[in-house]
Amino acid sequence: MKKRLLSLLIALVICLGTAVCCVSAENTALDYSEQTECLLYDLADLLNRSEEVELCKKLEQVSAAYNAQITVVTMNEYDGTNFDAYINRYYYTMQFGYGTKRDGVMLLISMAERDWGIVSNGFAGVAVNSNTIDEISEEVVPYLSDGDYLAAFSKFADECDYYLNGHLNGFPFEFTENLLISLVLGIIFGLTVAFILKGQLKSVRKQSTANVYVRQGSMVVTVQNDLYLYSHTTRRKKESPSSGGGGGSARSSGSGKF
Repeated sequence: MKKRLLSLLIALVICLGTAVCCVSAENTALDYSEQTECLLYDLADLLNRSEEVELCKKLEQVSAAYNAQITVVTMNEYDGTNFDAYINRYYYTMQFGYGTKRDGVMLLISMAERDWGIVSNGFAGVAVNSNTIDEISEEVVPYLSDGDYLAAFSKFADECDYYLNGHLNGFPFEFTENLLISLVLGIIFGLTVAFILKGQLKSVRKQSTANVYVRQGSMVVTVQNDLYLYSHTTRRKKESPSSGGGGGSARSSGSGKF
């Protein structure tokens, strides 16, 4: 009897321990956004909890890599004013962006109006400019239209990563491609001009002297002398170039429907 009671007691302790571990693991996953800086504001509740955790990690990683806050905001509706003005006002009202120049990029979508808008500021506003925003929207909007919001927001983070990295470190593949195209076009153009000029100079023959260009008896040199009366030298201090900043800053925004 005692052995049976002891066995039941041990089994009960094991069950309680397993339950505590499961609850602890669940709370660790659910509390990710509370322990770190979550840059997702899903006011429209478009993502489930696991999707929020996944997206928060990606936004945080990209933001930390470039010291520029990459933020995603969803809402059911906005106040109905001009949407471009609204997203710019929202960015500054919420004090998004890192540092004194508020470096960062924000994607905001409003579900009722099916509007999307992107605001970038500081050095990120140079990297993610008006043209870049158009290119980002071409990658993101199809996912928004399909209702695949996690894919849309993840793609937004990836695109910000690409353009911020390209702005700071250059776009090696695009640079090489453009350089090769420029070289090929330059060679073709240069050879074309050279052949045209060569064809126009067929009547010209090499001369050993310049006698053919001198009229007979037109010039007689009897005395040759160089006379220097005085000289004057002016010296000026060469100014050293001033050191510039970190690539400038700007503010860019764009919006549309999805």
